[in-house]
Amino acid sequence: MKKVVLLFSLLCSLNLAFGQDKGTSNSLKFEIKGQIKGLGKSELYFSHYFGSTQQVIKDTAQVDDNGNFTISGTDELPKGLYFVNFSKNKLIDFVIGDPFFSFSTDTLDLIGNMKIVNSKENDAFFGFQKRMNELFAPLQKDRTLANNKQALDKIRTQVKDYQTTWLASNRDLFVSKIIGSSLDVDVPSNKKILLTKKDTLDNNRFQFAYYKSHYFDRIDLNDERMLRTPFLQKKLDKYFEDLVVQQADSIANDADRLLAKISQPDIRKYVIYKISNTYENSKIVGTEGAFVHMAEKYYINEPALWDTSTVRQLRDRIKIIKPLLIGKKFPEMYLTNQEGKLVTVNNLPGKYTLVFLYDPECSHCRQETPKLVAQKDYLKSKGVSVIAASIVREKDKWKKFIAEFKTNDFYNGIDIHKNQVTGKEEYYTDFLKTFDVYSTPVIYLLDAKKNIIVKRIGVEDIKPFLEYYEKRK
Repeated sequence: MKKVVLLFSLLCSLNLAFGQDKGTSNSLKFEIKGQIKGLGKSELYFSHYFGSTQQVIKDTAQVDDNGNFTISGTDELPKGLYFVNFSKNKLIDFVIGDPFFSFSTDTLDLIGNMKIVNSKENDAFFGFQKRMNELFAPLQKDRTLANNKQALDKIRTQVKDYQTTWLASNRDLFVSKIIGSSLDVDVPSNKKILLTKKDTLDNNRFQFAYYKSHYFDRIDLNDERMLRTPFLQKKLDKYFEDLVVQQADSIANDADRLLAKISQPDIRKYVIYKISNTYENSKIVGTEGAFVHMAEKYYINEPALWDTSTVRQLRDRIKIIKPLLIGKKFPEMYLTNQEGKLVTVNNLPGKYTLVFLYDPECSHCRQETPKLVAQKDYLKSKGVSVIAASIVREKDKWKKFIAEFKTNDFYNGIDIHKNQVTGKEEYYTDFLKTFDVYSTPVIYLLDAKKNIIVKRIGVEDIKPFLEYYEKRK
């Protein structure tokens, strides 16, 4: 497959400020002394989370024969959730709020034997983890309790009561925000007696609506320290995957409601980027409009958040894809057929039009074209006119491709036109800028009015989509 490199990975570089103040002297801005008994001479890594899928290494440390090491530096550490990574991906999480502290533990029980000195944040953090392990210990010792409703209910009650008490007593610590953001929404019943199927459905709708509207209640969306935890990204991913209807308007509306709650610049940039990146090249048909909405409203209309190059390049990108959204009229395409006659998409007959854009030498095109030709009888039965257009302006390669793959039952075209006055060849179509052909092959399926009903589907998806589309109508 030949590809034109997309710009978006460059456009959306966040350039997030991590709040680092460079030290003006050699005085230490942080120092963490640790001992992990049972860990021999080795090297470990000290990193912080950036979302749930990225980690940023801040330092390395050498461990001595007794498991002792020191992590220190003259630059301030941005606050957040960090981890010490050692021994084949074993790790221990720490809250960085107090820049000078020490700890000791051993490899037999990293959490249970943890001792913290000079850090309220981590003292509370490991106290929480120890107590949670104690509450769940009966399930670890006796697996049969998993099927004992009474025992499970008792443990759930104990866990919930402890979490509530712990959060209240540590509400002034950042660690309470971290733990709180990891907890799910408590969903009440609508308090109606469920007597009928309708009562149950109404209760389910109420609970879903409540869950969705309160989903972000437990996370501080304006505390930039949350960027350096896994929980902001996890919340965003689950919300847009499981709770938002995957249609462009619904995605845009939910994104607007969420971003109305966020004023902190770095978090705002991160959330805008995550949503935009999700829907720029989503595999879900029809959601690209959400990307256009995000780009126009939050990149182009909020230029202060972004560098000028990003805004300019993204504006150019939107100019290409906005006219090609689902439901839009397909831009006219002027081609010449094998007889030298003009062929236009708008003049093709049929209930549907399938536009197949290819490069005669593209290996993927050569794999997919026989699959398309094999469907010619089915497509004809559905009233589909197929136009196969070469994006390469070389007649010999184009004609050889037609003969080799037997596409004569389709309309075939190439963007080479003879000027009737000068006799010179002219080109009318910019396939990249007009039809967003950054890789090949590309398929557009149009209705009788030449409006786009689906695009960028695989050849094998044409029949299933048509069956689905006609049933839905």
